[in-house]
Amino acid sequence: MRFSGRHIVVTGAASGLGLAIARAAEAEGAAVTAIDRNPAPFDDAHACDVADEDAVTKALSGLVRIDGLVNAAGIALRNSVTDTGMEAYERLMAVNLRGTFLVSKLALPKMRESGGAVLHVSSAVGTTGTRNRAAYSASKGAIVALTRNMALDYAADRVRVNCLCPGFVNTPLLADMPPERRARLAAAHPLGRIGEVDDITPIALFLLSDAAAWITGQAIGVDGGFSAGHMEDI
Repeated sequence: MRFSGRHIVVTGAASGLGLAIARAAEAEGAAVTAIDRNPAPFDDAHACDVADEDAVTKALSGLVRIDGLVNAAGIALRNSVTDTGMEAYERLMAVNLRGTFLVSKLALPKMRESGGAVLHVSSAVGTTGTRNRAAYSASKGAIVALTRNMALDYAADRVRVNCLCPGFVNTPLLADMPPERRARLAAAHPLGRIGEVDDITPIALFLLSDAAAWITGQAIGVDGGFSAGHMEDI
């Protein structure tokens, strides 16, 4: 039980990768505080918009110590710059980037005394160009940069900071994708398929655990080869 006696906060814990990571950590002994706008299936769950400072402050107020933080809350937007409305842009940035920054800001004081691990969830599209995902890619690329800076700022406090950069994974974000587009998306991954949450959770738990005690400031691709390049012979 790698996380017995440890307290881990997970945002986006009602669905997708956040839910999967939270459940996997709980199964290995962690006490989980779940944060999501929607109800999450955990004893300590808070309905909370991660972009709302007062709401996040309230959700974390009862915690004396945090050993791990997973920033998995996020929304997607599939558009180019010229096709992106500013209201949609602002909301995406509020959840994906401001939320990650804000929850980290409010959790870190509860981590610095005893150390711990922060895991941001970025994306393969934050490290490689992908058409029609301008705002989403920008938000996820910013999380990669934030990871590196936080790793430097809090290393002396024994707080490690890394991020996952998954490829496209079967979560509710892909639920309505037409079959023909799903097939094209699978083919864009050199390993020939869309990922499953079970491809991601072992790496997430590793990075949160003591086994990763000498890893910080890293953007770890778990993406079926998506960010390695394109398979077409051109």
